[in-house]
Amino acid sequence: MALNTIVTAKAIIGQTVTEEQLDVAKSLIDSYTDYRWEQTTITETKSGDSVSHWLELRAPIISVTSFTIDDTSQTETTDYEIRSIEGLIRTFHGLSWGHDNIVITYVYGWVSTDQFFKDTYNSVKYAEAALALMLKKNPLLLLNIGIEGVALGFTDMDIRKILAFVPKSTFFTALGPSTLYEPQGNELI
Repeated sequence: MALNTIVTAKAIIGQTVTEEQLDVAKSLIDSYTDYRWEQTTITETKSGDSVSHWLELRAPIISVTSFTIDDTSQTETTDYEIRSIEGLIRTFHGLSWGHDNIVITYVYGWVSTDQFFKDTYNSVKYAEAALALMLKKNPLLLLNIGIEGVALGFTDMDIRKILAFVPKSTFFTALGPSTLYEPQGNELI
């Protein structure tokens, strides 16, 4: 569901667009960034490696609905802790080795009380309305977008200019061994 209504989109861009155009624009934004400006529930299946204590999820984590490792339910504060803003979960007992042996259902996204939400929400609504207007004026773009907007490579410069207003999460990978997220002794980081 789009962030804008037809009325709010018209107030931003000065023209009427359809809900369908707004929905396609929203799907473009959703495929461009992992961030969400509404609460979104997702279930992810991951494989354990028996070495790591960290699960990288989408950020920010609002709550965990269910979390199992090898069909064993995990309990917050006893078995794991949540690093909400970073989108990380640290398990206290490690992630046992297995293929698709970790299943986690959680809610993530920015809520209206978060400063990041307050700072970015209007620019994301603008981008959604501007993309909807672009789709209205260039209906053949829909042929390039594909199913639910996920096939577009964001190579169209006009689309990239609009998406520049949408924040993207940035992940950094350490080169070589790193103990950045590893606990020292029994203390919690």
